Amino acid sequence: MKSPVRLLPLSVIIVCLIILVLLLPSAASAWFFNSANAQLARAASLPADSPVRVSTLNDANAQLTQASGLAQNPRIALAFARGWLEHYKPQRAVDSLQTSGNVLHDDFMAQFVWGNAEWSAGNHAAAFEHWRQAGALKYFTEEAHRALFRDDWSQAENYARIAIGIAPQDADSHFLLADALVNQRKNDDEAMRELERAAQIVGGGDNEFLSTILSRQGELLEIQGKYSQAIEYFTRARKVAPIDARPRTDYARTILKINPAATSEARDLLTQVVTDSSWYIDAYILLANLAEKDGELAQAENWYKTGLSKNPNDARLFFPLGEFYARQKRIGDGKDTLTLALKYETRPDVLQAISRALTQLSAK
Repeated sequence: MKSPVRLLPLSVIIVCLIILVLLLPSAASAWFFNSANAQLARAASLPADSPVRVSTLNDANAQLTQASGLAQNPRIALAFARGWLEHYKPQRAVDSLQTSGNVLHDDFMAQFVWGNAEWSAGNHAAAFEHWRQAGALKYFTEEAHRALFRDDWSQAENYARIAIGIAPQDADSHFLLADALVNQRKNDDEAMRELERAAQIVGGGDNEFLSTILSRQGELLEIQGKYSQAIEYFTRARKVAPIDARPRTDYARTILKINPAATSEARDLLTQVVTDSSWYIDAYILLANLAEKDGELAQAENWYKTGLSKNPNDARLFFPLGEFYARQKRIGDGKDTLTLALKYETRPDVLQAISRALTQLSAK
């Protein structure tokens, strides 16, 4: 005999329907939200003038509007802001984020985007505050370091200025700004002030960094032809960090400009550097130059090759070695070495210089 069908109580059915009604909008909102984020990511990868980019951003905006109508989610405001930034409408992005109130205060990604929006809208003080909340100092200092490494001085300056705005007491940020300014020869006085500020912040807490700062100050004075003043800074740096390769090499190079006959002192100091700091490229180059100047061509070549044995495939050595071969009329060796320099160099301005040298050598 079949068991009678047991019907669910009406109250249970009603509860299930209520749950379904509550869940469906949230699920639908999440679907539109995720789809919009995918569209935003796609738009960001497209060229700025691409018609597809514009339509993709419009689709994302429409999906976010649907998502916001179905459920409350503060990250929808963040997605709207990202879309407005891609549309190059930063103030609209700021307005979108402000609708979230303080809900996104502890969301580091939201704060970072908010900082970008405020910066692009010209609200720099507000941008610094949001980037500070996002913990973005490390991001900007690392970007400044990367820009310096590829010789993009202007970009390095921009990142460093932002880093200082976020953390005015960060010595590294002041040093990075000074380094960018020195390389551009944009404002030597400001560069020296930034280096002095960095030195004040460091104090005696980090002798190695303080030595680097003092060395950079000396290098700036050397560029200006103030050799005696430069020597004073290099001497101070050597006292702070006696085994630091940079101030010893700087001192050797500059003492020769003051007294060209001081080759013995310079050579001894540079030999000391390559012995205890075999990674320091500039010392090998200076030793090679000294040997070439004295007519010791085999010794000059040997210094370049010794440097390369310690620092394999380093374009900073291949380039001057190639130029050395060119001066000695060793055309084949010069071409081969400059070709290797092209292979391993990454900085655009240096690549151009190597290409010019190779072209000139090939024309001989």
